[in-house]
Amino acid sequence: MRPQAVDTMNLDIDDMRNTFFKISLSAGYHNAKYSVMQIMLMILACIRGKESFEEGAKAPSAQTLRDRLVLNSEWLAHFHDCMWHLAEHLVQLLRRVQWRISIDETHVPFFGHREKLNALLAAKGPGRLVLGYRARTPGATGSFGFLVVSLCCCKIRLPIAIWPIREGQPYEPWVEQILQRLLALVPRAIVLADRGFGYTQFFLMLERLEARYVVRLAVHSNTIKKKIERNQRRFAYWMTDRKTGEKAFLIVRVVCDSQGQRYVLATSEEQALLPTLLTWYGQRWDIENLFKDANRVLLPTSSRNPRMRLYCVVLSVFLYTLWQVGRLKRMLPKGISLRSFVKRILTALGKTMHCTVSQVGVIVHHPP
Repeated sequence: MRPQAVDTMNLDIDDMRNTFFKISLSAGYHNAKYSVMQIMLMILACIRGKESFEEGAKAPSAQTLRDRLVLNSEWLAHFHDCMWHLAEHLVQLLRRVQWRISIDETHVPFFGHREKLNALLAAKGPGRLVLGYRARTPGATGSFGFLVVSLCCCKIRLPIAIWPIREGQPYEPWVEQILQRLLALVPRAIVLADRGFGYTQFFLMLERLEARYVVRLAVHSNTIKKKIERNQRRFAYWMTDRKTGEKAFLIVRVVCDSQGQRYVLATSEEQALLPTLLTWYGQRWDIENLFKDANRVLLPTSSRNPRMRLYCVVLSVFLYTLWQVGRLKRMLPKGISLRSFVKRILTALGKTMHCTVSQVGVIVHHPP
């Protein structure tokens, strides 16, 4: 049964957060000594200390925390529901701002035998989820990748949807559903993406949706290279899918920034000035900054379980989003940092349950 929809008129970020934990934690079948709120308290304490369960939890133990997590529950659906209803609310609240939709991948490093784990995951059904990309991390043999669609403006960055990337599996059908819904909410929003999305099927999807877009191209085609060499700043180009033979008709604009960096952009905005296109493309960094900021409250893990990796990423961006909304709606003290926001939650939980987490990772009770 899916969680109830969030009331867009009365946003309760505490209820959103608590429901997420209630859905993702068991009631105590493994160890009835600790309540759901106490397990929640310990998980947040690990996040505050930037420690994994193994480093930051003694009582309850790391194994107890793992046992109490229900990774096949409705927590991901609840996250998506919350993000969508926040989007509906904020689009109504911020009617005069320009919205943009950014799409990108985020990766968390994997250390171990990548092919062995992929074979195990493929045999069990989830598919090959450990990618070859190493995220520039020393010792990493691959990474778990997550595709993120975000809705951003000058006031806030919302991670609307997150999905694990499976090796060799196209994700256009999933992205198309999300974009279709978003473009119905904000029809004038521009879709922004980097070179990794500059391929035929992605452009055909944008064409079907009649979306406005600015997407950077990787210059592999000799046709494009020759046009750039002839100093052409605007030209048409037919991009062909090598597997299916399908073609996408693109308008390509070539623009340089003040440092001389060249950008080759495919865009639906044929008449836009080159500086305007460059400004729009630069706003794609919204999603990069979203990843960077959310990592400040990332629960560290070396788990081989893909659902655990997904849980940690979703929890970090969830807390980051609630912090943003709390500040925007003035539910939080002015100037409160993201990590102070987590500390504030810990303090409030401790007062409710009359307990704290000691420096050695033990829940200490304080009778009222």
